[in-house]
Amino acid sequence: MITLIILFILVALAIGFTFALGLGPLAIVPAVLAVGVAIWLIAALARGQTPGRAARRTETPELLGPGGPDDPDRGR
Repeated sequence: MITLIILFILVALAIGFTFALGLGPLAIVPAVLAVGVAIWLIAALARGQTPGRAARRTETPELLGPGGPDDPDRGR
């Protein structure tokens, strides 16, 4: 849902840049970004990878501190 909102904002920026005097060439930047986001979404959905699933698959970090990988007393 958030991605669709961002895509809508980018398209609105492209339209605004097109109508502003002298900013027509700058309309290409949001358009290219919108196409990139669309390709990314299609590729993610084709793999069956949702943003929630990607977040759940991340590994938990090994935090430094007592008992962490840099603790000199860990091996004792």
